Amino acid sequence: MINRYGRTWLTLFAIALYGGPVLAGFAGHGWSVLPVFAALFLLYVVATRKPDLATPAGWAGLVGIAVVQVALVAATWAIGLVGAQLAAPVVLPIWAPLAMTGVAAGLGAWAWRDAAEMNVMLDSAIRAIEEMDFSEAAPAVDGGPQVTADVRSAFERFEAALADVEAVSAPEIDPLVRQLASEAGPEAFALLVEDVGLPGDACNPAFDLAALRFMALPGVLDALIARGDAGLVPTILLDAREPAVRAEARARVADMLKAGAPADQMPSREWLRDLSNRFPGEGFETLGATYPEPAEA
Repeated sequence: MINRYGRTWLTLFAIALYGGPVLAGFAGHGWSVLPVFAALFLLYVVATRKPDLATPAGWAGLVGIAVVQVALVAATWAIGLVGAQLAAPVVLPIWAPLAMTGVAAGLGAWAWRDAAEMNVMLDSAIRAIEEMDFSEAAPAVDGGPQVTADVRSAFERFEAALADVEAVSAPEIDPLVRQLASEAGPEAFALLVEDVGLPGDACNPAFDLAALRFMALPGVLDALIARGDAGLVPTILLDAREPAVRAEARARVADMLKAGAPADQMPSREWLRDLSNRFPGEGFETLGATYPEPAEA
C-alpha cells in the first residue's frame, strides 16, 4: 500500500496536480483554461492549509496563496506550450487535463486535510519534487549512495522477521532494528518511512515503532535533521493508536529538541495541545512546555 506521506505518493500527486496545466499547454488549449486550473490549485491549498479568514492576516495570506497559484499555473501551462513547439502537440479534449488536476487536488485535500500536519507535508512534497529522477532507487538518509539491492534484501529480511514479533515493545523490536542497521546502514530508513502511519487495518504498530527506534540509533537523527526530514515520522505517529508508538514518537520529538532541530521540523504547539486533549496524562502538554519561546516579531 502506498503511504500518503511517502515519496511514491508525493511524486504521483505532484505529477497529476501540475501535469494538468502542462498537458493543456501541449494540447494547445488557450489561456481561458488558466483560471479553472488556478481555482483548483487554490481550492486544494485552502482546504489543506485552512487560512484563518476571521483576521486580516488570514485574508492577506489567502491573497498571497492565490497569486502563487496563478503563477504556478501560468508557468506549467507555458512549459506545455514550449514542449508542443519543440515536439509534436497532443490532441486532448479540454476536460482531460482539467479532470487530471481536479482529481489530484481532491485526493490531496482529503489526504492532508489535517492542518496540523501540513507544514511537515509541504516540506516533504517540495523535497520529493526536487528529487524526482524517475529511478527505482531511493535516496540515502545522509545524502550518500542510493539504496542498493543489498540494502533492499536486508530490508526484506527485516520485514519478514518483524512479522513474527508479537509484542509492540522496544525490547522485542530493537534487536531487529540493530540488525537492519548493521546490514544496511542508515540508507534503510528511506525504505522504513514508506509504510509508517498507514490507516485502518493496514496499520502495523510494530513497523511504526521500528521506524522510531531506528531514528534513535547513533547518527541517524542528526542526519535526518541535516536533511530537514526529522519531523515527518514523529509528527505522523504522535497520534498512533498504539500507546507505545505514541510514547516513542514523543521521545523522538524530545530528542529533536535536545539536538536543536529547527522549528519548522517540529510538530506545532497547536498539534500537541490537541493531542493532550485526546490523550490526557500521556505527556503531550509537558512536551509542548519544553519548546523554546518563539522569537518576538
